[in-house]
Amino acid sequence: MSFIVREGDLTTTRGFVLAASASEVIERRRVARMGDPVWCPACKQIGFIAQGNPTYIDELVAVATQGHEVQCGCEPGSNTLTTSQEHVRADMDATITIPEELA
Repeated sequence: MSFIVREGDLTTTRGFVLAASASEVIERRRVARMGDPVWCPACKQIGFIAQGNPTYIDELVAVATQGHEVQCGCEPGSNTLTTSQEHVRADMDATITIPEELA
């Protein structure tokens, strides 16, 4: 599903989104976007949201939705975002990824 992820939402490694948008809020929590920091207890590193949905943009940055990947010290693809809300979603399931050379 393309439900929007917010600050404090968990990852599949039981980590969580540390910081998010300064302007976009859903149900009193800030919206998470590509590049926002994420704590990962599995590798004990602060990583970042490596993917976003280009159909929902906040301050020129794609917003993160459920299932998008977190880049941290874990094996690629093993840490993904979950969402704690099921009311607001992006228009469609779509994903863009931060290019390797920019990560």
